[in-house]
Amino acid sequence: MKHFNKLAMGLVLTGIMTQSCKKDFQEANTNPQALNDTKPEFLFTAATMDYSMAGRSMLISKYGSSLRYMQYITPDVVDKDAMEGAFCDPGKTTFPSPSGSFYSDYFTSTGRDYNRIIAKIDKMEDGAVKKGYANLRYVCEIMNTYDAWKVSDIYGGLPYSQAFKVTEFPTPKFDFGWDLYKSFDNTLKAAVVALSATVDAEQIPFVKQDFFYNGDKDKWIRFANTLRIKIAQRYEKRDAAHLAAVLTDIATNFGGKIISKQDESFGYTNTRDWNNNIDDIDGIQNGYVASFAFVEFLRSTNDPRLPLLVRQNDWGTNYAGYNDVKANGTAAAKATLDSAAVNYSRYVGKHVFSASASAPYGWEGQTKTKQFTVTSGTGTATRTLSYISLINTRLFVKNGGFKVGNPSLHLDETVVDGGTIPMRTNLLNYAEACFMMAEIAAKGGNGLGKSAAQWYNDGVTASFDFYKQKGISQNLPGAADAVLGDFLIRYPYAGLASIYSQAWVNYLTQPEESWAMWKRTGYPQFDDYRAGAANKIGDGSGIAYLENLFNGSTNLTIPRRYILPVTTVQMAGSLEAAINDMKSKDAAYGNDRLDSRGRIWWDKQ
Repeated sequence: MKHFNKLAMGLVLTGIMTQSCKKDFQEANTNPQALNDTKPEFLFTAATMDYSMAGRSMLISKYGSSLRYMQYITPDVVDKDAMEGAFCDPGKTTFPSPSGSFYSDYFTSTGRDYNRIIAKIDKMEDGAVKKGYANLRYVCEIMNTYDAWKVSDIYGGLPYSQAFKVTEFPTPKFDFGWDLYKSFDNTLKAAVVALSATVDAEQIPFVKQDFFYNGDKDKWIRFANTLRIKIAQRYEKRDAAHLAAVLTDIATNFGGKIISKQDESFGYTNTRDWNNNIDDIDGIQNGYVASFAFVEFLRSTNDPRLPLLVRQNDWGTNYAGYNDVKANGTAAAKATLDSAAVNYSRYVGKHVFSASASAPYGWEGQTKTKQFTVTSGTGTATRTLSYISLINTRLFVKNGGFKVGNPSLHLDETVVDGGTIPMRTNLLNYAEACFMMAEIAAKGGNGLGKSAAQWYNDGVTASFDFYKQKGISQNLPGAADAVLGDFLIRYPYAGLASIYSQAWVNYLTQPEESWAMWKRTGYPQFDDYRAGAANKIGDGSGIAYLENLFNGSTNLTIPRRYILPVTTVQMAGSLEAAINDMKSKDAAYGNDRLDSRGRIWWDKQ
């Protein structure tokens, strides 16, 4: 497999690191032939540089897939084909082909590079230096397992046991979820055991080279243990005993040490200044809008995260265009702005399909904007107001994808130098760990000392705190004044459905996890939305629902897996064998590689 053997290390350090560290890194890596002499900690920085956001496609792929599947956003269009194209139509024989960069990233950068670092350390002569790199070595083991699991989780299989051994295995075989989940657990457990045994004073520090946890060994241990539970929970339908065993092991042998507070959340402090090169990543604010189901759930429960997760529309005095229409618009325009039937909220979501309903707001099936005529001097002018809300795009792109002078900016919104905005990618936050444990406890499993209700309360609180701090760091208007208030009194723990509903909200910045939760649990469930008919979406119950994907005659379905890519001619035979293996193991895999309706092994019916 040729791309396994390519040397393509992007060894560029940014201003986040100190100048001395940057200078050392650049000198060590000026000559690519000197790679063998480069210190492993610098290679780790290179391997993870701008992890999960090293290219625009990593972010953009979420817009048309997981963010859309789980109804956080929907395209700002009325075209029927565009609205339906992301979903599977049971009346057709071809289906969408969702894919991202996880697979290629693992084999051409991250996975390849972790394995190189591990091999480099293992080949060192025994002594203080080799011993001093033990922590970094096992952090690489943890990251390699995490990245390989992510690929397996959405594709079903990948070359793993024979990968990156080009001479011995030029066309490595595929390994599959039914073999990998215990292998992953064994690797993670061994890493935790090894990290727990090292003496910090003997270790070579990599504080400046680790943009995840700044070299904090205890946090890496907590993440690895939490990841063990997460992977075991994913395979619960196939092997519930394994999940129970992992929980017992962590409780008994590792003191129940998992992610237990906000600053232990797993994430990556990105270095790229997205504001200076938004190109097409600003599509989340000019091509998509917030979905009806998401906005209505938050609005109906008066969720204090609503202004942190959803941007206000233009129908208020913090938008200059609105004030102009209010002061200088025609009588009809002013009447529209004053209409209670129309102007009932600053937070309005768009239906997934126009066939769903004649909405409770005007202009159903239209794009998010409406134009008004105003008197301007001796003539007239047009003012455009956006009635449909956006998701809070500042959670994904610096400055929300807006540029200075953008007429859509509100009066209380700012655009600043992107280099002044810290952007940290959320990968597994404390709130997610709480909801994961709440589900386990609710099912009678080992809650590591807490009840389902306690984990649920901690999860909601942690989610609120996470998005408040995220809003403050991203210059979101009013974020500093947000308070949780009596939300947990109004919406206390009420069983599994309440856990899944709150996890759905929390997963906004991790839509792939929301998609996986839906596949694993069936939540949030779908409900019909039809004009004038009763429905459960936004009914104030505290239980979230998705809007049925109704195209006017039938309900479409969400794809369930990514499409394994055809990488090289050499690997074609291995790929064909892998598809046949997955089909023989579970008929629910589907017709062929391109049948994205099909299920991979852990996604058991």
